[in-house]
Amino acid sequence: MNLSMDGNQRLVAAARRYTGVPFRHRGRSNRGLDCAGLVWIAYRDCGLELPDNARYGREPHRDGLVTHCRAALGEEIATPPVNSARLEPGDVLVMRFEFEPHHMAIVTRHPLGHLAILHADGDRGQLSCVLEHGLSADMVSRITHVFRRPV
Repeated sequence: MNLSMDGNQRLVAAARRYTGVPFRHRGRSNRGLDCAGLVWIAYRDCGLELPDNARYGREPHRDGLVTHCRAALGEEIATPPVNSARLEPGDVLVMRFEFEPHHMAIVTRHPLGHLAILHADGDRGQLSCVLEHGLSADMVSRITHVFRRPV
């Protein structure tokens, strides 16, 4: 990894190396990752071991997802409503898709300049894997917490 990159760029580069890795609940390796596992392994690859809580169930909000994120990443820098103009590559997002926060992603910048997210998507059946795509207004509305932990 290029050490001349700033910490945020290094974190994004580390996470991108796992693009296409299959989704695996509580996964923490290149054989399978879940959304939290992607964040933890990317930080680890940048030389920062974060405290990890890999003993969560299928509803991580019930097992203290946000509390564990605060312990590992520090206090959140934003909560809803989140202004997407203030997001930066390398920010870690906690998101909800129904009611409670239960998903994590890393903010990236698409080569065309717009913001994107990198995350382990487990909702695509056999195609579930780590992927990167644009950060739509709908996705921004689902953000519950933004963390910015320097590498």
